Amino acid sequence: MLAVVARPRTNPIGPAVAALRLTLQDSALRPLMGAWLAVNTGKWALLVTTLVLAYDAGGPVAVGLLGLARFLTPTIVAPFAGLPTVRWRPEVVLRAVNAVRALAVLLAIAVVGLDLPIEWLAVAVAIEAGFGAFTRPLHMALLPAIARTPAQLVAANVTSSAAEGLGTFVGPMMASLLLVAVGPIGAMLAVVIVYALGVAAIARLRVPAVGRSDATARAVVGQISAGFRALAELPGPRLVVFDLAAQTFVRGLLTVLIVVASIELLGMGEAGVGALNAALGLGGLAGAVGSIALAGRARLVPAFLVALTCWGLPIAILGVASVPAVALGTMLAIGVSNAFLDVAGFTIIQRLTPNDSRIAVLGLLDSVANGGVALGGLLAPGLIATLGTSGALVATGLLLPLTALASWPLLRRVDEGGAAVTRRAELLRGEALFAPLSLATIEHLAACLTPATFEDGAWLMREGEPGTVYLLIDAGAVEVTQGGRLLRTLGPGDGLGEIALLEHVPRTASGRAIGPVAVFSLDRESFLEAVTGHVESQDAAAARVRERLAADNEPPALH
Repeated sequence: MLAVVARPRTNPIGPAVAALRLTLQDSALRPLMGAWLAVNTGKWALLVTTLVLAYDAGGPVAVGLLGLARFLTPTIVAPFAGLPTVRWRPEVVLRAVNAVRALAVLLAIAVVGLDLPIEWLAVAVAIEAGFGAFTRPLHMALLPAIARTPAQLVAANVTSSAAEGLGTFVGPMMASLLLVAVGPIGAMLAVVIVYALGVAAIARLRVPAVGRSDATARAVVGQISAGFRALAELPGPRLVVFDLAAQTFVRGLLTVLIVVASIELLGMGEAGVGALNAALGLGGLAGAVGSIALAGRARLVPAFLVALTCWGLPIAILGVASVPAVALGTMLAIGVSNAFLDVAGFTIIQRLTPNDSRIAVLGLLDSVANGGVALGGLLAPGLIATLGTSGALVATGLLLPLTALASWPLLRRVDEGGAAVTRRAELLRGEALFAPLSLATIEHLAACLTPATFEDGAWLMREGEPGTVYLLIDAGAVEVTQGGRLLRTLGPGDGLGEIALLEHVPRTASGRAIGPVAVFSLDRESFLEAVTGHVESQDAAAARVRERLAADNEPPALH
């Protein structure tokens, strides 16, 4: 009889929940999530309100045209989302654009109050959406600039997805109730208040910035082209952006199909538009809770493609079984899939895109996404006229499963974080000077590291020399001496050279290899920018300097 040996099974939920807890407790991530919830609530409330106004003014064609105005402007603007960050900090830009969005809603209120033509409402909506194009790229780029580990980044994306799902649920419900109770002007006034709360939430937010360039003409031009260059060079982000573009095109089709199906096919009336969108948001909230399990996964591509498939199939099911209960269930399923898709997709892009082009790539993604929604909304009336509402739902629902099937052979080969990159990040995170830094900063420093090797007895640095680099030991041992006297022996994960850089003095000690030694060197500018730009890291550095200088009476400290 064969004995069966049970293999220990790892539980990804525990670390994932711990990462989520850290996210909600983080003094910078928490207000950022509050602002994200506010803008998503306001955005969806405004969308439902204006869609109903458009349908009353001109039916499906007016809905499609308003959708074009809503999504065409951000399509044009979003590729330049990183441009203001050449001059101003990302969190400052985020506060400003959310404030302008509130002012644009006030303009829409004036249009409705003065009973101006629907074209003027489209202009107000286009202005609001144009400034809104900056919101998602900035928010998503700030997350890795605050999160400290890959698991916490996933947890931050999960929390963002939950906030977006909650906003997608609360916004339409709020609009539906207020449209009945106080009319469109009251509903839009509520949007202004919600946007103002979002601005207040991040009023004191300040995020350490690493790797930013000066506001030169060259930096401006570089920021404009950064997204295109990154997508041209990086197959992983390029494929994810393509798949998300397909998803947003389907979403644009669905935006119009929901209105027409609710009123003409399902018999749910105008209130059904809000109910169906709210079900989408409720599913997103439930999906966000479930997607926390992604924090324990080494690879997110399979989850991304499954979510892409499950985003489309429920729409096809609704086309076959067109009853209100099925409609609400399909919207819930789409919302769940949307949460998994966003968490997996954005995390892949955040991890695989360099710091200096991350906002640009996310802005380009937002542009493609808005363009997809606009195009879908524009083509939806023609699709309905050709295939009927039910046929249009079936055709729309089959697009994403086919896209996922075509993407799998290419995306399966994408490296979501190679061993070499992971090793560098682990070394940096294990050094007390860098431990408090965000994931984006750690990965920026990892990209700046230069490998070097030394033979037995070789000098890594000599006492009295100018200090130009910081060295982080990868393998081997290094003896540190001062005046020929041994001070300490360092091994893998230890660093040397920080005192000369921090104190602007020559090397205060020498380092010599004991056997073969492999190190990573970090240039002075990158080291100082990272360490002195973060309060906790700066405190750790100061403590290190005091400790090593006090280790000898003369003092015999490192470097």
